[in-house]
Amino acid sequence: MENLIHSLRSKLYLVAIPEKIKGMEAYMKNHFSYLGVTSPARKIVIKEFLLENDHLKHFNCSDWKTLFILLWEQDEREFQYCALDLFPQALKKFTPEEFDFFTLLISSKSWWDTVDMLAGSHLGAWLKKHPSKFESTITEYTASENMWINRSAIICQLKYGNNTKTDWLEYAILPHLNSKEFFHQKAIGWALRQYAKFNPNWVIDFVSKYPLKPLSRREALKHFPKNGDL
Repeated sequence: MENLIHSLRSKLYLVAIPEKIKGMEAYMKNHFSYLGVTSPARKIVIKEFLLENDHLKHFNCSDWKTLFILLWEQDEREFQYCALDLFPQALKKFTPEEFDFFTLLISSKSWWDTVDMLAGSHLGAWLKKHPSKFESTITEYTASENMWINRSAIICQLKYGNNTKTDWLEYAILPHLNSKEFFHQKAIGWALRQYAKFNPNWVIDFVSKYPLKPLSRREALKHFPKNGDL
């Protein structure tokens, strides 16, 4: 595994642009260190990495988790992004028992850039593949004292479209309606705005029924005409 990390680091260094580091770190409020690798360059690196390491297709769930933890432990933020890029390969092998692993990653080195991809794409895909875990996951995540875990419960259905479980979306949102936390408010508005593309009437009814914070309401109704009259 360490050889894989070393190989990936070497590839990232080759495409890094040191002049971009300061701006990238400032954009993330200086929470993380960066190598200066842009997203398009990183995507190319990951593609090459997969081609050169064909044995990854034989990784089992445990192998992937070990690799992801090593990537998560690296200081530079690009390594966490690489883990997220590789996640679709691993999800094919993930079992219904990986709840704790998702929780670990979401609650480690947490910021919107990793949490939103983990929850909105990968956790959502895992729950869709293992629906028996859906209700228990949303229940536990909604009750968590960790704001990023709460946010994950709210946004994990972003890609569900018409298959969104509205009762559970409502369940995940309601305990945080009065939260002063920006990332709670933004998640609520984002989830409602996304679902409004498929069921605008449900979203209008929800916004009319509950006293949302201004940010959540504004985001939820962003693409509605004359939303101030609702």
